[in-house]
Amino acid sequence: MRNWRPPSLLFFLWLCGLPLVYGQTTDVVVLTDTDDPQAVLSIDGALSLYIDSTRQQSFPTIQHKAFKPVGRMVPNVGYTGATAHPNPIWLRFRIQNATRKPIRLYTRINFWCFDSIQLSVVDPANDSLLTSSPVLGWRTPIEARPVPDRNFSFPVTIPAGADRVAYLRVYKLRGTQVIPIGLWREAGYVANMPREYLFWGGILLSLLFVAVMSLFFFITTRDSIYWSYMFCVFCLIGFFFINDGFMNQLAFDAQFWLPRQNIYFLFPLLLFYSQLVFIRTFLPLHRTNARWLHRLSTVGLWAGLACILMLTAEVVTTYPPGVEVAFMRIFTLLYWLPMPMIGAFVVVSIGQRYYVAAGWLYLIAVSPFYLLNFGQVLANFGLIPTYGPLVDFRWYAVAALFEVLALTFGLAYRYKLMRDHNDKLLSNQREQERTSYVSEVQSLAMRNNMLEEKERIARDLHDNVGAQLALMITSLLHISRQAEQVPVLSGKGLGVDTDSRMPRLADELRSVVGYAREAIRTLRETIWAINQESFTVDEFEERLNQYVNRYVQQINGLEVDVHIEGDSGEPLSSVQVLNFFRIVQEALSNVVKHAEATHADVQLITRSDGAFHLTIHDNGRGLSNNGSQFDDRHYGIHNMKRRAEELGGQFRIYEHGGTVVDVVRKGLDKVT
Repeated sequence: MRNWRPPSLLFFLWLCGLPLVYGQTTDVVVLTDTDDPQAVLSIDGALSLYIDSTRQQSFPTIQHKAFKPVGRMVPNVGYTGATAHPNPIWLRFRIQNATRKPIRLYTRINFWCFDSIQLSVVDPANDSLLTSSPVLGWRTPIEARPVPDRNFSFPVTIPAGADRVAYLRVYKLRGTQVIPIGLWREAGYVANMPREYLFWGGILLSLLFVAVMSLFFFITTRDSIYWSYMFCVFCLIGFFFINDGFMNQLAFDAQFWLPRQNIYFLFPLLLFYSQLVFIRTFLPLHRTNARWLHRLSTVGLWAGLACILMLTAEVVTTYPPGVEVAFMRIFTLLYWLPMPMIGAFVVVSIGQRYYVAAGWLYLIAVSPFYLLNFGQVLANFGLIPTYGPLVDFRWYAVAALFEVLALTFGLAYRYKLMRDHNDKLLSNQREQERTSYVSEVQSLAMRNNMLEEKERIARDLHDNVGAQLALMITSLLHISRQAEQVPVLSGKGLGVDTDSRMPRLADELRSVVGYAREAIRTLRETIWAINQESFTVDEFEERLNQYVNRYVQQINGLEVDVHIEGDSGEPLSSVQVLNFFRIVQEALSNVVKHAEATHADVQLITRSDGAFHLTIHDNGRGLSNNGSQFDDRHYGIHNMKRRAEELGGQFRIYEHGGTVVDVVRKGLDKVT
């Protein structure tokens, strides 16, 4: 399959060979009783052409001019570039009615964009002018024409056994001077018109359906390729709507939106440049080594914009003849510029193996349509004969429909791949969400179990240990009171000084009671910490102030200032609160026991990124006068350091106008 190539050359040779099967040519159209009344009459060989360079020929002088036979080809005089150069074209053909009854014929010119066109019928027996039609043109409304046709149709009646010579005078100011002419019997003409409208209705509705589907794909995927493809299809619709005369029939006033026949050039121009826009997204090369071609196509798009400005600028100004000639030549060159660029995109994509499958798909899809256009260009310059399919827009419509269907298949397959990819991503996301949900449920269940266990521990501590400590305090107080009330017995002979021993025993019992009360206070603080999931900064500050006021300032006389900074509603976990509390408690206890200080500052700064800074600073003796009390091996210092590590912070103790206990954790921002 890699060595397979689309039959583009074969198709072109076949296309060029189509007229070879048209049959023998004659210099006269003979009407017989055996003719198919529904078929178009062949005028191959009967047509001859004369170019009126004087622009002044008329009857009867035109009858004696030397007409040149056209043969089997469509009459084509090529391009006309400016208003000063076009010449009227005269076509002549002879009709002979070999039947015994008059036959009504329709001469139809299958194109609408002529400035003037007129059919005259002459009797060759005496060279007398029998009839002449009104002078028609693209500015003539449909209702003012002899036959209401979007193109130009002229009825002619040939009497039985008579010969007639028809002269068609055509004048066109700008563009290609191609005259696709056909001859119909009345029955065939009447039967052909509905078939023709049915054909074009099917083509245009099919293209419109594809454009709407492309819009749907663009809305659902937000992929620009569908937007550019929709733009291409709409330009195709406009191309056929204008070039086959539907605008002239159905939207007559719209053709005057631009001066002269510029509307006729606009949509073909948009069509070719929309194809360039599309191929830039269908075969994107901007991220490959061939990005130079993508940049070159950008320059080409600017050239297309310049062409549009050339067409629309005539709304406000009129070009001088010399400028118009120059602009027409530039316009003709830029008009076909997208075709070699599109070919370069395909060749590079396939040759460099960037997008092999997509490149072949595009080449197969557009080959018929572009070969027809390229063949028309060659015919307009006289390089090949003007074969019928090159100027018959029905062939273009079939080629365009093939292109659209092929590319739509490719884009639909692309959409399916994208949708499958998105479905897979969505499925993976849902699986991750499900896994995350299961993990979260398990985590919540574990947390619930932990909370229940913490609640049970707190309840056991309160009900068992707390109750036992309370009972012990009550018993010790009772013993202490009894010891104080025991009568002093004579210690003579026993060698015991009872007067001094009993008070000391009561003091020792009261000291034990103090230790027990301290244990109960610590137990209550622990229960308070583990009973809650989290605390706010304000709640912690309030609890810390209660402890300082009740147990440090009132009992020990140490003045303590507490200052906490942070978001008042910021949550602190129970582990953080308990560790902060124990570090402050141990530090203040050391200040009371060893520092001989009168004042201490407690400061805590918290941040939302998890950083904090805790300091306890007193005005006491400092470390140098405390001996080994603040050595790291001291149990209280060791506990503070361990709690700081649990908080993820660093612990320091140093002397600075007293003793400073410092615990710091750095988060996203440095905390000082």
